[in-house]
Amino acid sequence: MHLLAYAVLFYRSKSVYIFPTIFTAILFLVILLYLCIQASYGTRLLESERRKGIASRSHLKRPEERYASLKIAHRFVNPFHEWREVKWWETAFFWMRRWKGNGIPKSQEELSVALPVMKPPLNLIFNKNNSYKLSQTMTKLYSKSKDTWVYLNKNGTEVINPEKAKNPITFTWLGQSTCLITIEGLAILTDPVFTRRSINEYLGPKRLRPVPCVLEDIQENLDIVLVSHNHFDHLDSKVVAKLGNSVAWYVPLGLKYWFVERGINNVLEMNWWEETKIKLRPDITVACVPAMHWSGFRTPFDKNETLWCSFVIKGQNENIFFCGDTGYSSELFKAIGSRYSPLSLAAMPIGSFEPEFLMKHLHMGPTEAVKAHCDLGHPKVSVGIHWGTFMMSEEHYMDPPRALNQAWKDYVKSRQRIQRTQRIQPELDSIDNCLSSSVRESDSDRILDSQFITTALGETLWIKSGLE
Repeated sequence: MHLLAYAVLFYRSKSVYIFPTIFTAILFLVILLYLCIQASYGTRLLESERRKGIASRSHLKRPEERYASLKIAHRFVNPFHEWREVKWWETAFFWMRRWKGNGIPKSQEELSVALPVMKPPLNLIFNKNNSYKLSQTMTKLYSKSKDTWVYLNKNGTEVINPEKAKNPITFTWLGQSTCLITIEGLAILTDPVFTRRSINEYLGPKRLRPVPCVLEDIQENLDIVLVSHNHFDHLDSKVVAKLGNSVAWYVPLGLKYWFVERGINNVLEMNWWEETKIKLRPDITVACVPAMHWSGFRTPFDKNETLWCSFVIKGQNENIFFCGDTGYSSELFKAIGSRYSPLSLAAMPIGSFEPEFLMKHLHMGPTEAVKAHCDLGHPKVSVGIHWGTFMMSEEHYMDPPRALNQAWKDYVKSRQRIQRTQRIQPELDSIDNCLSSSVRESDSDRILDSQFITTALGETLWIKSGLE
């Protein structure tokens, strides 16, 4: 009896705390369920309005009008049929099962062989010396012409011939989408991130390999910085603070205020299809072009408040394309190619593409990147970026270059097969067809000369001017 009495007293004393706790938990679950239903309804409503916006543009002929930026309820949305909004629970489920490790070896020696890091020849990139000893293991010299602008002296040292170089395009991949590019003497840094992790020095997936050079090595030589969107792995606040107003920042709509808050005013905000001449170099133009992606999550409620984009740099003799994060849209890349080709260089993202059902509208995979290369009009050379740096998807860490190599081989084989078929076709007598044939022949030369490659971190690509 005494035990029963003690049990009753214990239950009565604990019930004072148990029932409020249960009630609070139930109330929390009800509120959470309500917020999820509201978010789902808001997403469906936004998607309905987005599709209406696309439909209202379907009759427009000019890509600049059909693919103009679109804003609904104070937030930017994608005006592309291929886009699909990722559900919150899909994202949550994806991150909950991110335990595979992407095949990254535990041995740093093995990782250094798979992902070598090379020190960029900065003196040569910034043209500080007229002669500079090069290492073939350090650089790639892209010039199919025998009349190259690099030659050997009597001692076997490779030396720049200034009369033939004429400020060639140089490209150095520094990791993720951070690239150091020079064109006609203008030094460009893209999507600058130098942190050890994707968010900052302490948060986010860890960088697989160290940055080939520190910001201080290149800071004083930079002219402009291109920022495609505001995700942490594309915009490093520490870099922004260090560079400040010493460079001109080119950013998509809505992002300038973030810079102004940090005391930086040398910022030009651009909308899709907008072009502007560089104040420092009025002979070179920056063009902001569309991409299929999203922005935000630097704070909990800033999703898509700012735009996202890619960039084209138009020089006097050359055009280059820097592709920000984007899913694949054939019509979009054809529109960009139609307006800005021929391109001498295209920096194309090829990583973060699995699982495909979740990623394909956010990030191109290697196969889609090869298609985009063709849609752009076959740039002289495309280089794969946005891989092998921060693992934020499920593919093996070396899948992007492997898959790209295979996709490019398959494309070259199919191209050769088509050319053989064309050679055995009977000649056409029509003048119009003859003209069309000459155009195809000209295009064929450009297609045959184009390449799609990957480089090591810090490896510098030198692209000779097509007009020399």
